[in-house]
Amino acid sequence: MIKKTKGGTLLSQVHQVCGRVWNKILRENNMADLEGARGRIIFALWGKDGVPIKTLCEKTSLDKSTLTGIIDRLERDGYIERKPSQIDKRSTLISLTGKEQKFAMHIQKVSNQINKIFYKGFSDEEIIQFDSMLERILVNCKEAE
Repeated sequence: MIKKTKGGTLLSQVHQVCGRVWNKILRENNMADLEGARGRIIFALWGKDGVPIKTLCEKTSLDKSTLTGIIDRLERDGYIERKPSQIDKRSTLISLTGKEQKFAMHIQKVSNQINKIFYKGFSDEEIIQFDSMLERILVNCKEAE
């Protein structure tokens, strides 16, 4: 294995810069409510009904305490609701209320904008290869967690 690599540093920088670009594009499209982790949670819930908190932790890569605080604020703002699971009374299920639908027609546009920026100059083959490598890195990191 190569002794000196830049992958970790580059991933961290990409995360920070892309986060700022993503938030800028959201604000430009009047979607500031979807910035940061709030957006990740709403996107993870989109089209699903009654998602357990544990599943949301996995889908968003947020720890339970961070997720719970953001869910509290999303609930306060009317985006989500909590319901006890009918199957497991210890489990709480999270659902969207429908308030997020005001963003529905803009989501694809915003997603396309960020993808154009992110993959500028990449061939289709390079995009597939890059995504595959990132998935492998994610699996490796989750295994070490």
